[in-house]
Amino acid sequence: MLLLLCFNMDIQMHYAPLLLKQKKAGVDLVAAYAKYVKEYFVGTFCVSVETYNQKHLKNTAVNEGSSDWLWWFQVCTEVAYFQVAPSNDTVRSSKIDTEYHLDLCKNVFGEGIYPEVDVTNIYYGGTNIADSKIIFTNGSQDPWRHASKQTSSPGMPSYIITCHNCGHGIDMRECPQSVSSIEGNAQSCNIPDAVNKVRQKMIEHINLWLSECKGS
Repeated sequence: MLLLLCFNMDIQMHYAPLLLKQKKAGVDLVAAYAKYVKEYFVGTFCVSVETYNQKHLKNTAVNEGSSDWLWWFQVCTEVAYFQVAPSNDTVRSSKIDTEYHLDLCKNVFGEGIYPEVDVTNIYYGGTNIADSKIIFTNGSQDPWRHASKQTSSPGMPSYIITCHNCGHGIDMRECPQSVSSIEGNAQSCNIPDAVNKVRQKMIEHINLWLSECKGS
């Protein structure tokens, strides 16, 4: 049930139109949602349901699921950016609010654990990062882009890739129209021009920076 409440916002956004069609057709929405999670989210998209299992997160043994513990520790101590449910018109449960996430952090990592976001921003500089030669790329439909640097500055170009299904990691992952995307068609898996243009920009930046290193 936790998975039904919590799973990735990017995937929910793609599924919402289909859920709306099923509602109009009089289909049992809980059954339809459970079927979707089992067959698509787990079966096709191959995402582990353990990410939201607090018993699993308490296991500190080193194994293939250790990254879940590490990620949540970073969320609970440094970055927060809890993906809470919108106040209305959402398939995400209203129970997934800030309090839910703070309780998760306390339950998994103990009393006194709290995301010190201000400390993190001061230490790393927030959007005023004290570094250079970094490329920031974000999909237009990725909710995480709002926690990224979205404005270019000297030595740190930033690009928002705008296209249909331009979600999380679109600059690196497979074609948005692949079989692992809602209504995706592997036979017509053409990478959008918006993705290719940003990839070309990335190549140009990296080539320039490498040439500067060779010349020094």
